[in-house]
Amino acid sequence: MISLKTSNRKSVRAGITGVVAATVAGLALVALPGQASAAGGVQPPGPTTTTENYIAYLEGRALAGDAEAADIATQFKALNFMDQFRFLTVISDSNTTQAYTQAVSELGDEAADMPPTEGSSTKVLGAGHAVETVTETGEAAPLAPQVQKSTVMAAAASYRDMWASYTVYDTVFGIRVTKVSVRTNYQVNGTDTTKVYPGSASHYNYVPAASFSNTAVSEWISSPPADNAQSETVWTATWKGGLGSWSARERVWGDYRGFVGGYLK
Repeated sequence: MISLKTSNRKSVRAGITGVVAATVAGLALVALPGQASAAGGVQPPGPTTTTENYIAYLEGRALAGDAEAADIATQFKALNFMDQFRFLTVISDSNTTQAYTQAVSELGDEAADMPPTEGSSTKVLGAGHAVETVTETGEAAPLAPQVQKSTVMAAAASYRDMWASYTVYDTVFGIRVTKVSVRTNYQVNGTDTTKVYPGSASHYNYVPAASFSNTAVSEWISSPPADNAQSETVWTATWKGGLGSWSARERVWGDYRGFVGGYLK
């Protein structure tokens, strides 16, 4: 568990310059991709904003068809006055977001050393602030019975199409305000991964002060004995007002058993 005490100790040791430099090696999800401009022509709040402005920003996006924004608005309104104020402080203060950078980078280091698994984990940064990771895996729906009668399909019955994904959220007072996710799609035969289909990446962002982009997703089969499917992308973000920028690699892998792992760092 990463506490504010840990982040503060690093900040004192490295200084402000070191903290900003850390954004190049890690990911502050509190500034997420591509949706920094509000939908429907609504102007997003600046680095510091009011409760009313933030609600107007979310509702403007909701009116433009963003269902997630409507849900975020509902959750934000349910917070008490002080928690709303703290929420806006978290998403507006560049020093706070740099603490996220450190936490997510360490979270990625830990994930890279762990065996594949499916589930979720959370790192708490401080009161109301957390980083959450979610790994998921699945298998394509089985063929319909009439299709399975085909001689060709019977011969290929041992082949299965599968998928795995790795997702990271920033949660502020229980609200998932940002998300980045990468997914791999692949085919297995017995214990072998035989093919990797094109992967995909997705995100959402309800922190208005940042812009975000990612590279094309690349995919491959790792060498034996791992022999699993892998996909990755590199996210890049820039904060408005010259508050800094960073880039980070997000990777996911999956195998014939449906085991999945990943990291973001």
